[in-house]
Amino acid sequence: MQNTIDTIELRTWITECGDLARRQFNYAVGRRKADLSFVTETDLAIEKLLVTRLLYRYPDYGILAEEGTSHAIDREFVWALDPLDGTASFIAGLPLWGISLGLLRHGQPYFGMIYLPLLDACYWAGPDGPAYYNGISTTVLAPSHWHSDDWICVPSNAHRRFTIDFRGKPPCLRGTAASFCYVARGSAIAALIDHVSLWDLVGGLAILRAAGGNAINLDGTPFDITTLLDRTNHSNALLVGAADQLERLRPAIKKLAS
Repeated sequence: MQNTIDTIELRTWITECGDLARRQFNYAVGRRKADLSFVTETDLAIEKLLVTRLLYRYPDYGILAEEGTSHAIDREFVWALDPLDGTASFIAGLPLWGISLGLLRHGQPYFGMIYLPLLDACYWAGPDGPAYYNGISTTVLAPSHWHSDDWICVPSNAHRRFTIDFRGKPPCLRGTAASFCYVARGSAIAALIDHVSLWDLVGGLAILRAAGGNAINLDGTPFDITTLLDRTNHSNALLVGAADQLERLRPAIKKLAS
C-alpha cells in the first residue's frame, strides 16, 4: 500500500479548487440540507474534483467527505474532506472559508492540508512535522501570561452556549479550519470548537499537533476522533491549543444548560 503523500501535488489540487471557489465567491447561492446547514454548487464541484483525483492517485485509501462521499472507511488510510469549510461565510461574502483535507491512519490524524483561498494561505503537516504556513514552519503560542490583546477563536453560537471568562478577545472566525490555522501559526491562544464532524477536524488536528498543540474535550474527558467515522457530530465542545494553555483555559469556559 502506498503511504507516501505527494504534498506538492496536493497543494496544486487544493489551489486549483481554491481558484474555482474564488470565481464563484460573491455569486454563490446556497440551499439548506437536511441538517439545515448550507451547501452550494461550489461545495459539490470541489468534492467531486478532489474525490476523483484522490481515488485515482491513492486507490487503496478510503475517503469520507461532507457532501456524501463514503468509500472504504475501514481501511488503514482514510481521507477526510471538507470541500468548503465555512460555506455560510462563503455565501455571505465573508473571507475566512477554505478547503480542508485530512488523512487518518489507523483512525488517527496523519496528514493535513488547509487552504484559505482569499488569503492565498496554505497550511499543511505530515506525520513527522513540522507544520507549515506557506512553506514557513509554525508553532502554537504558549505565553506565561495572557494580555488584553491575546485572543481565542470561538464558534458563532458561543454567546448562546457558553460563558467565557477570558481577559483577552474572543472573535468568531465562522470557520473551523481557519480557527485551527490561526492557533497552529501562533496567532490565537486557543480555539473553542463545537458541533463538528470528522471532516472538520482531521486536517486541522494533524496541523495543530505538528505545531505542538493538542485537543481536549471541554468537560475534561478524552477526545476520541474515531467515534466520528459514522458521520455523527462531535457532541462535546473541544478546546485546541498548546497543552498548558488548555489546562489554564478550560476552567474559564462553561457550557450553558440547554
